Amino acid sequence: MFNDALVESIDETITELLSRAVVDALYAHLETFHSISRDELPNRLDVLFSALEKIFGVRGSQTITKAIAKKFYLKLGLEFTDNPSRTLVEYVDQAKIKLQTSSQ
Repeated sequence: MFNDALVESIDETITELLSRAVVDALYAHLETFHSISRDELPNRLDVLFSALEKIFGVRGSQTITKAIAKKFYLKLGLEFTDNPSRTLVEYVDQAKIKLQTSSQ
């Protein structure tokens, strides 16, 4: 569920911000140049961020990853707190902590 929600958030956010064609091109790029499939993304977020940064620049990639994190937190029923210096990996790690804390 956690990883599915993350991949869905990536798909939906990039589709909403840019287009489905951009999502498809991004996945093709990740598969071709990094040997990463869509299902492997949750374990390779650093590579996704790096690819976004190369394609859209630092500010563009930060905007996209923050939007992904917001959607992801919404899907998980968590409160999203913006932290401009936080990466997508850090947002995801924080979500894991929040979920573990709330289930105890």
